Amino acid sequence: MKKLIVALDVSEKEKALSLVRELSPYADIFKVGPILFIKEGKEIVKSIKDLGKEVFLDLKFHDIPATVQRAVESARDIGVYSLTLHSEGGKEMMCAASSVPGRPKLWAVTVLTSQKAKPEDVVKRAKLAKDAGINGVIASPLEIEEIRKACGKDFSVVTPGIRIQETQDDQKRVATPLSAVKAGADFIVVGRPIIEDSNPAEIAKRISEEIER
Repeated sequence: MKKLIVALDVSEKEKALSLVRELSPYADIFKVGPILFIKEGKEIVKSIKDLGKEVFLDLKFHDIPATVQRAVESARDIGVYSLTLHSEGGKEMMCAASSVPGRPKLWAVTVLTSQKAKPEDVVKRAKLAKDAGINGVIASPLEIEEIRKACGKDFSVVTPGIRIQETQDDQKRVATPLSAVKAGADFIVVGRPIIEDSNPAEIAKRISEEIER
């Protein structure tokens, strides 16, 4: 499974599928978030899977345990590879999600990369998620090494906030693809630097080559 996940932060189905086709050589998993899913629903998941790719459904479930459990069941039924829930929901909620038979991989959001955070708080949430049976966490590049030390190599770390250069926009905690992978990220999630470029495939290729090195 390739380490690059491309975030399809677009609102039109055809634009999303065009990006999947164009970027297919460089990514096996494509992230579908609320922008696209609210408009296109489960059909976008089916369409991406029909192209031979996996879907990371990023809806950050955060509700009472029974509701989140049923949401995970629904996500399983439409065939997503992985999905997010928010660690702020607590251990009981995460345990309910992880109890679903045949479920997708579950990745718990620690702290959004648009927010400032103390590394120890991120690690605490990661440990709570692991104890609840969650497969891994969404965490900024700056906390990867500490999460690895606390949670071990079999606990996935999925890293957004990736920028081609060391620049910042609305993301507070960012890093380049190379630094994130060297720190131990299992997957890196890249959206705007790829999909808003005039040549998305060239940027994705450059990132993939950087990861392989």
